Amino acid sequence: MGESKTKFKSQRSFGIKVIILIAIVTIAHQWYIEEFPDEEEMTIATFSYGITSLAAGITAIFVARRYWGSEVFGKTYLSLGIAFIFLFAGDSIYIYYDWYTDEAPYPSLADVFFLLFYPFAAYHLIQNIKYFKKDLKRGPKIAVPVLVILIVGIFAYMSFDLIDEEPFDFYFGLLFILSSAVMFALAILGAAVFRYSILGTAWLLLAGGLFIYTVADVWYYYLELVEGYSGIHFVNTLWVLAISIIIYALYKHRKTI
Repeated sequence: MGESKTKFKSQRSFGIKVIILIAIVTIAHQWYIEEFPDEEEMTIATFSYGITSLAAGITAIFVARRYWGSEVFGKTYLSLGIAFIFLFAGDSIYIYYDWYTDEAPYPSLADVFFLLFYPFAAYHLIQNIKYFKKDLKRGPKIAVPVLVILIVGIFAYMSFDLIDEEPFDFYFGLLFILSSAVMFALAILGAAVFRYSILGTAWLLLAGGLFIYTVADVWYYYLELVEGYSGIHFVNTLWVLAISIIIYALYKHRKTI
C-alpha cells in the first residue's frame, strides 16, 4: 500500500513538472517569435509546428508498436501516428511554397495533407470509444453534434460579414473547422468514456490538447479570411502548445498500461 502511494506521488510530481515544462516552452516560443520577427529568414519558429507534429507521430507509432498485439490499441495508435505524419508533411509543403516558390502557401497542396489528418485521427478516437463503450447513453450521443454545431456556428458568426467578399476562403476554411470540431467532440466523448479508468488522465490531456488545437484552427481560418495571419501570430504558439500536450498524453498512455 505504501509503495503504491509513493509511486502515485512520484507520477503526480512528474506530471506537474511536465506541465510546467510545456508552459515554459510555450512562453519561450511566443517570446522568441515576437523578439525575432524577421520573416525574411528561416528560424526555429518556422519549423516548430512541423517538428512537434513529427514528434507526436513518432510517439504514437511507438505506442502502437508496444500494443500491436492488442485488439484495438495497435491499429488505432498507428492511425493516429499517420495522422500527425500527414501534418508534418503538410507543414513541410507549406514551407516549400512559402519560401521557395512564388505561389501562395494557402490554399495549396499542403492543405490536402492537413485535411488527411482528420480521418486518421478520427478513426483512432472512434474505434477506441466503440471498443470500450459499446452502449453509449443518449446524452453523450447528443453532445457530439451539439458541440460540432456550436464550434462551426461560432466560426460562421465571426466570419458572416466576409462571406460575400471571400466565399472560397470561407467555405474552404469551414471544411477544416467542421473536421476539427468533430475531432474535438469525439475527444470529449472519449474523455467521458475513460474518466474513471486508468486511462482517464491520458484521455483528459488528449481532449485538452485537441480543444486548444480546435481553438487555434478556428482562429487561423478566421485570420486567413481577414488577411491577418502572419508567422509571428500567437495562433502558431497555440498549435505548438496543443500538440505538446497531445505528445504528453501519448506518453501517459504508454506508461499507464
